[in-house]
Amino acid sequence: MKIYKIFVVLILVAGSYSVNAQKYITKEGTIEIFSETSLFTIEAINKKVASVLNAENGEVVASTLVRSFKFHEALVEEHFNENYMESHNFPKAMFKGKIANFNTVNLSKDGTYPVVIEGELTLHGETRNIKENGKLIITGGNISASTVFKISLENYKIKIEESYKDRINDEVKLTINFNYQLYNK
Repeated sequence: MKIYKIFVVLILVAGSYSVNAQKYITKEGTIEIFSETSLFTIEAINKKVASVLNAENGEVVASTLVRSFKFHEALVEEHFNENYMESHNFPKAMFKGKIANFNTVNLSKDGTYPVVIEGELTLHGETRNIKENGKLIITGGNISASTVFKISLENYKIKIEESYKDRINDEVKLTINFNYQLYNK
């Protein structure tokens, strides 16, 4: 039910950009997180990411519940939510921005288009500007979007206990994949 509420909010927010614009949506985008030290590897996947892409101007909104990240070990997942992400206080992660070079993408022509994504990423109650490379793949009118980039836990005020500083890397890799479908009202 909560993912539905997030999705409704995303549609309303994206709808405020342009009333007549064509929109592409996904409710099942994925975000993978990966961090590794010589002592510890952190891997998780979230398959419940909602996103809207405005096909008129390249604006993008994406949101997910932090508790939707799934780990191989239940204890790691519990520590992730309770000790680090504090998902009881900061339940959502959100990106709001645009594809800066959207004018180079031809949505009516199949192909792979390198893009630059820029906007604000809000995580753990902190908002930071990001600018990252990615790609859009157009196939038969459908749009797949992907990007891989790293964030610093410190930049988002995610605290690592002193006893774990040698086990948990400050730098976390995010791999993001969305398969959009045309939204028909």
